[in-house]
Amino acid sequence: AENFSYRYVDLARYMEAEIDSDNVDVDGDGIQLRGSLPVYQNFFALAEYETLDLDGGIDTTRLLIGAGGHWALGPDLDLIARGGIVSYDIDYGQFDDDDTGLFIGARIRTIVAPKIEVEAGVEHFEFDVAGVDGDTYIIGEARYNFTSQWSAGAIITLGGDQSVIGAQGRFNF
Repeated sequence: AENFSYRYVDLARYMEAEIDSDNVDVDGDGIQLRGSLPVYQNFFALAEYETLDLDGGIDTTRLLIGAGGHWALGPDLDLIARGGIVSYDIDYGQFDDDDTGLFIGARIRTIVAPKIEVEAGVEHFEFDVAGVDGDTYIIGEARYNFTSQWSAGAIITLGGDQSVIGAQGRFNF
């Protein structure tokens, strides 16, 4: 859809972050920095950096690099596909475990009211690090577009061994 930009950077502050796997159940907070840059017609490159600071001195870092495409299903509705490589690292004192795997996902992005945008879908991550396994997650985002360049809203990821809830700010350039 013409109303959406795929040339942006955004920052999310997770007020709630949790890892609940077979071996661990910890809470904390974190941040995510990500960006998207169009490369050809409906295709874009993307990168994400996420770090979580959890109970007991457990720190996680996720780096994601990939590509995606978007296709208009209507004037204010896009179908988005994303995929790429994900690197996940968990540190706890002297313990350090990491793994590199793949991710793939699909989302719908739409305008539900003037200046209000919603993005939702599923993503599957394939990795195994410190007892935290890759899984399929439900992703939800809602943004209020103050201008064509600036927006703010909420972000939530649920499912598998990890969940996060936070606030997000985006700059379209």
